[in-house]
Amino acid sequence: MANTFKINFDDVYDINTTSCEMRSASFDTELADGGKKKLMVEISDQAHELMPNVYNLAFGPLKANGKIDDKAQIKHRDYSKAFSTILLHARAYLANNPGHYLGIDGSNNSRAMLYYKIILDNFEYLSNYFNIGAVKYYVRITRLGKHQYENPFDFQDIKPDAVRITRDSPRYPEYLYNYFIFTNKQIAYQH
Repeated sequence: MANTFKINFDDVYDINTTSCEMRSASFDTELADGGKKKLMVEISDQAHELMPNVYNLAFGPLKANGKIDDKAQIKHRDYSKAFSTILLHARAYLANNPGHYLGIDGSNNSRAMLYYKIILDNFEYLSNYFNIGAVKYYVRITRLGKHQYENPFDFQDIKPDAVRITRDSPRYPEYLYNYFIFTNKQIAYQH
């Protein structure tokens, strides 16, 4: 995997928007071995039940059941181009849906850290288009519900309020954020 990702909306794969509401799209990413793999980008049709106007954005190849495999390990030929394509679709969706926010879940710690690193490494560029925030363990708690509390649970390890990511955000924050929230630059960040 590449160490540095450079987001560039002028260097993306061709996107096939598969719904008029822009809730789903696909593109073919080039693989390190020279092959291609179709990736889907899907935006939920329901806002998050505890965060109004936040719609989850998922991406990855499709599993046999037709659902996105957001835990797939893919060896992209150009990681920057793949992530730029996903974020370009997010930008187009937000332009068509003023007032909406998009949330991206870092499904495990390594993905959460990767997403945070990509945001920080590209902050100057991304901040021209998005306001960006983050939440620590928000999705994990709501996904697992009260069963999460049956295990020893470190309540000190939660930061349930969204914080705005800025150019001064720490490289290694006290809390490892795992849910990242994007909105258009023109919309005031309210979380």
